[in-house]
Amino acid sequence: MLKHVSAVLALLISTHAAAINIDLGPATGYNLFIKENFTQPGADSQGKIAIGGNANIGQYDVAVNYEPGTRRDGIQFWTDPGKYADVLVVGGNLTTTQWAWGNVKGNLILGGELTQGSSKNAVLGTTTKGKPIDFDAAFKQFTNLSQTLAGQSNTSGVEFKYNNWLILDGSASNDVYVANITGQMLASATDLTATGLDKNDTLIINVSGKNINFDSLNYGQRESFNALDMSASNILFNFFEAETITFSGGIKGNILAPNADFTFLQGDLSGQVIAKSWTGGWGAQANLWDGFFVPPIDPPTPTTPPTTVEVSEPATLLLLVFGLLALVAIRRSRRN
Repeated sequence: MLKHVSAVLALLISTHAAAINIDLGPATGYNLFIKENFTQPGADSQGKIAIGGNANIGQYDVAVNYEPGTRRDGIQFWTDPGKYADVLVVGGNLTTTQWAWGNVKGNLILGGELTQGSSKNAVLGTTTKGKPIDFDAAFKQFTNLSQTLAGQSNTSGVEFKYNNWLILDGSASNDVYVANITGQMLASATDLTATGLDKNDTLIINVSGKNINFDSLNYGQRESFNALDMSASNILFNFFEAETITFSGGIKGNILAPNADFTFLQGDLSGQVIAKSWTGGWGAQANLWDGFFVPPIDPPTPTTPPTTVEVSEPATLLLLVFGLLALVAIRRSRRN
C-alpha cells in the first residue's frame, strides 16, 4: 500500500511540474506562416514563407538569407552554394510584377497558377505544382495551442508603470514565464524589463483584445532595471482573441495570432509570425535576427524512483483517497 501511495504522489508532482509543451508543427522553420491571403508590394523576408491562399508579392524578396552563395546581415540559412531550398509555398495563385527577377531566393511550390502579367523569372530555383501543407489542420492546432497558452496564469507579478513600462517580477517556473496583458497595455508600452529571466528561459506574453494596434517595444535598460537578458527567439506573443492586428515599428519576438488579419505597415519585425492573413507595406521587413522560435523543453524524467516515506495507517488511507480522486480527475479531463 505504501508503494502505491508513493507512485500516486509522484504522478501528481510530475503532472504539476511539467513544462508547457509548445509545438509549432508545420510552421516550424518558417519566417511567416499565413493561412489565407498574402499581399506585400516590396521589402523582404530573411526566412521562408508559407501561404495557404493567394499571394501578391509584387517586388517583395522572399527568403533572402536562403540564397546560396550570398552573405547578408543576420543568420545565413543556406548550406550548399549550389543548391536551392524550398522557400515559398503558395496554396493558391501567385502574382508578381512583370519586371520581377529572382525575387524568390529558392524554389517555389505552387498550388494554383502564376497569374497573367507576372514574371516567370521571379523564382531563382524551380517551380513545382503541389499543396504540401494542410493549412486548415495546422491552424486548428494553432488555435488550440493559443487557447491553451491563454489559460495559463501569471508566473509572477506584472506591473504597468507610468502607463508605458511593463515590468515582470520574479523568475521563471520550469524555464517558462507567463505574463498576461491587455492589447491596450501593449499599445501604450514602450519598454519591457524582466530582471529575473535569463537567456535559457521562454517568455510567453498572452495579449487579450480583438482589435490591436501597437508599435515598437524596447527591451533595454530603464532606470535601475537591466536590459532583458534573453534572446528574442525565446519570446512568444500570443494574441489569442485577436481578429485584427496592426503593427508599425520595431519588435523582436514571435507572434502567434491564428485568427487575426495582420497588417504590417512598416518597420522591422524580427521573429516568426503565424496569422490568418497578411498585408504589408513597402517598408515592412520580416527578419530573423535571433533565429527561429525556441520552444521550452519538458524537464527530463527522474531516473531514480521516488522515496517511500513510512506514515501511520490513517494518514496512508487519507493520502490514497486524495491520490485516487486526483487520478479520476485527470482521466476525466483527458476524455473531455
